Amino acid sequence: MKYINIEKNISKKFGEKIKDIHNNITNCGYQNEKIEIKYITSGKNKEEFLEQLKTERKEDVKKGYTQTGIHRDDIEIYIDDKKVSVFGSQGQQRTAILSLKLTELNIIYEETGERPILLLDDFMSELDENRIKKLLETIKENQVIITCTDKIEVENNKKYFYIEKGQLKKEGN
Repeated sequence: MKYINIEKNISKKFGEKIKDIHNNITNCGYQNEKIEIKYITSGKNKEEFLEQLKTERKEDVKKGYTQTGIHRDDIEIYIDDKKVSVFGSQGQQRTAILSLKLTELNIIYEETGERPILLLDDFMSELDENRIKKLLETIKENQVIITCTDKIEVENNKKYFYIEKGQLKKEGN
């Protein structure tokens, strides 16, 4: 596997944005975390990719799938130069993924002029109170649907719904 710095080869904008977003969420009065993303691919250019496909063709036919291609590419997230999936706490892992999603959201908005709907399912379970507050501040411009077990206070236009004894209830009814 070859490690490629995502900022240089995929999108410098993506790399810069995730750093800003992650810094906003983790800037909670103590040391900020430095986030970095590495793109992992098996080929460095079109010619090398085509050569790998030719070399692995017989084995691919036997297995019934291709072993090489962008469907095998991946990303790794690092915080303070440590791989989050191995060394990160549950909160750091959750924050890193949320930073990734918010970066994606921002880039879609910049490219299309439309804000996608953000769905957050039980996002608070591994985050401390400061990170939750910072995250809610970061997403306030977006249309967001949040499911959680605890009530959270958000600004702007909000509606609360509850599931109680299998029935959907709107707050105030």
